[in-house]
Amino acid sequence: MKHALLKTKSRLIMSLMIVIMSVVYTSCDDTETTDSTKFTIFYSGMTDIGPSMSGRISSPTYKGNTPSDFAITKVTLKGEAYSGDCFTIDPNDGFISINSTKDMQVGLYKLSISCISGGNYYEFKDIVEINFLKAVPDGITVEPNKLQVKYNDIIDETSEVELPTAQVKTDGDHVTITKYEIAKSDYSKYFDITKSGKISIIKGSTALLPGIYNISLKLTTGASSEDEGIFENALEINVTSAPFGLEYTPNEDMLEAENDKSGKTSFQSNAPALKGSLEGIEYSIKNITPTTDKIKIDPTTGVLSVDKDHGLQSGNNYVISIHVKNNFGEEDFNNAFTLQVVEYIEPISGFEYETSIDKYQYSKFTISPKEGLKGDNIQFSLINEPDALKGQIEFDAQTGTISVEKGNTIPQGNYPLTVRATNSKNAENPADATFTLNIIENPNYFTDIRYGNNIDVPEENNANQFRITEDNEANADATLKSFTFPSPQTGLKGNVSVAWSIKNGNNCDNLTIDSNTGKISFNQEATWPADKNGVKANTIGFCYVTATAGTDKDSQISQTTLVFIHYDLKANNGVHIHYNPFVFQADPKNGGNSTVPLVTVNGTTTTSNFALDYRRSFNYYPTEGTLVKGAPGTAGSFLNELWTTYYKAMDIKLSTGSRNPMSYYGSVYDMSHSKKLPNQSDRLSVALAYVVPNDLTIHISPNIWKNSNGEYANGIMVGEMTFLTNVTVDTTETGESLKNGKKIAPIIIWFDKKFIK
Repeated sequence: MKHALLKTKSRLIMSLMIVIMSVVYTSCDDTETTDSTKFTIFYSGMTDIGPSMSGRISSPTYKGNTPSDFAITKVTLKGEAYSGDCFTIDPNDGFISINSTKDMQVGLYKLSISCISGGNYYEFKDIVEINFLKAVPDGITVEPNKLQVKYNDIIDETSEVELPTAQVKTDGDHVTITKYEIAKSDYSKYFDITKSGKISIIKGSTALLPGIYNISLKLTTGASSEDEGIFENALEINVTSAPFGLEYTPNEDMLEAENDKSGKTSFQSNAPALKGSLEGIEYSIKNITPTTDKIKIDPTTGVLSVDKDHGLQSGNNYVISIHVKNNFGEEDFNNAFTLQVVEYIEPISGFEYETSIDKYQYSKFTISPKEGLKGDNIQFSLINEPDALKGQIEFDAQTGTISVEKGNTIPQGNYPLTVRATNSKNAENPADATFTLNIIENPNYFTDIRYGNNIDVPEENNANQFRITEDNEANADATLKSFTFPSPQTGLKGNVSVAWSIKNGNNCDNLTIDSNTGKISFNQEATWPADKNGVKANTIGFCYVTATAGTDKDSQISQTTLVFIHYDLKANNGVHIHYNPFVFQADPKNGGNSTVPLVTVNGTTTTSNFALDYRRSFNYYPTEGTLVKGAPGTAGSFLNELWTTYYKAMDIKLSTGSRNPMSYYGSVYDMSHSKKLPNQSDRLSVALAYVVPNDLTIHISPNIWKNSNGEYANGIMVGEMTFLTNVTVDTTETGESLKNGKKIAPIIIWFDKKFIK
C-alpha cells in the first residue's frame, strides 16, 4: 500500500461573524437524585448576537455517563422568566439553536438545561448565556462599505503600500457614538477600529488568507452599556491574491485496473484546497506523466476523475500537474497529485478502536485503530470532534491515529469520537468507528511549590522568601551553613514519587537540595555573597526549584518555582533595610509602588534624613518570553533596549553604565540639562523605576517595561543601591553624594504577566 501522509491540526471553523465563543464550565445542580460520578457538562456559549440573526451552540461535552433527553427548563432575561420560542434544543445531543427576530427584546438571556445521565436527572442552572444586542440606530453607515486589498500588501509588515481604510459615519447629529468595537469572530483580531471609528487592516499576518470577510461592529450610542448595538455586516473586505497554494487531500490515490475480477472501474478525487481568491477560478491539467487523456479535471472545482472503460494498465503511476488561474493571476502546481493504477484494491475490514479509552489529564498520548485493520489506500477522517478537544488534538489522516501533546488543557470528562475510514472500494458506504475518550484525574497534577517564608507576611502570595540576618561579618559564613529552610509543600495526594532539582539564578550557587524530599540547605563550603572586591555584601539572591511528580514521562507533571534569599548583613553605619516582602511583585504594564521599608540605624528605626537610590550592577533574568538576559551594556539585551529608549526620550547620548534610568536623583538632577524634557516631572515619567525619596518605596513606571514589539517584562530585575544617613533628601548635593554612598541591595523586582491588573 502507498499512502500520503496528511496531518491536520484540528481547528474550529465558525460561520457566525459576530459571535465570540467562550467555554462555560459548571458542576451539576442535582435537583432530584445524586450519584458519585459528579456529572458535569461543558457548553460553548454565544455572547453577542443581533436582531433577525440565527446561530447555534454546539452539543455539550460531559464528564460521567453519556447524557440524553436534553431539555431547556428555564429561560430568563435580565433575571426575569422569558417565555419566547427562539431557543430550541435537540433532545438527543443538546445542540441549541437560536432564531431571533427583529422584535426580540435586548438583554442577557440565560438558559437552564436538564438531561438524563446514568439514570439520574440533572439540571444545570443558567449554564448558557446569550447577550442579545439591539440593532444600531438608523443613520449609521460605513464609507466605503467595501474594501479590496492585496494579500501580499497585508503580509509584508515593511511594505510602504498604504492599506485602505473605512470610516464609521452618522447621518446628522441625532446619533452620537461613544464607543467603537469590532464584534468578535475568529478573524476579528486582524482588524482594528480607532476611538473615532476608523476601521483598518492590521499588517503583518499571513493568517488572513484571501477571501471575503464581513465585519460587524458593536457600537455604543449612549453613556451606558445598555446603549450597545450590533451593526451587522457593516463592512465587506475582499482580500485578493493570485493562486499561491494548492493541496489535494489525499494527494495520492489508487485506481483498480479493469479486469475480470474488478469489472468496470472509475475514480474521483476530493476537491483541492486552494490558497488564493476564488473569483474567476479555473482549473486545468498542465501535464500528466506518463501521458494519458483518460484523467480529467473539473474546471470549476478542481476534482480529478477517470471514467469507466479507461483501459489504464496496472503498474502505472500518473503524476499530474495542475494550472490554476483567477481574476488576479495564475500559477502552476507541479506534481500536485499521483494516481497509481493497481491490479486490486482490498476493501476495508476490521476497523475499530477500543470502545472506552482512559487517559490522564495533561498527559501525552496516542490512540490508534486496533490490530486487524485491512484495506488498501485507506484515508481516515475525524467526523465529530467535541468543542473541548478542538485545537488540542492532532489527527493523522493516513493512519487514523489521534495524538495529544503533553501539557494539553483538555478538561476532565468523557468525549465521544467517531473516525471514518474510506477507500475507493467503500466510498459510498464508509466504515465508521466510534469510541469514548475519558480524560481522568492525573494523580501527578499539582500547581504550586511552597516553602513558606520567615518575614512575617502572608504566605499565600509571598511564599519562598527568606531573610538571613547577621550583624557580625565574621559570623556570616557560619550563619549561612546553619540556616534551616522549611520542607516544601505541593498539595500532591497519595504516594506520588517526586524528584527535586535546583538551579542557581543569582547568588545561590552554594545551595543544595535533597532530590527525594525537596529540602534545601547550604553546603558546607558555603560562603556569604561578596562584591567584586571580595567584601561581604548585603544583597539578594534567587534560585529555581523544580519538582517532577510521577515516573511515567508522558503523564508526569513538573513545576518550577523561585526561591528568594535576602542576605541581610548589617551594612556600614549599622544599617538594615527591610522591605516586607522584599520581593516586589511588579505589574510590568501598569507599574506601581512597593511597600514602605523598615530602616534601622544601629538598632534605631529612622524615618527621616535617610537617602536611598539605585546605583549600579543592573541585570535582568528572564523567567519566560523572548526578552534577552543581561546588563544594560550587553548588546541585544532587554535592559540595553530600555536604556536606549530612556536616553532617546531625554535626547542625550546613551550611557549604558549610568544609574539614571533607574534613579530618582539621576533623572531629576543629572538629567536637568535635557532640553527635550526640561521639567522634573517629565524626566521622571520616562525613568524605568526609582526610589521615592520621601518614603523609600520603589516606583515602577507604567508602559515602559516592554520591548519595541510590545512584549512586557517577565523576569527578575536586580540592582545595587547606595544610601546616606543624616542628610537632607531630594537635593542636588544628596544626589551627587549618593553616587559614592554605602552599598546595599535590600529588594528585588519580579515582573510577571500574572501580576498585570
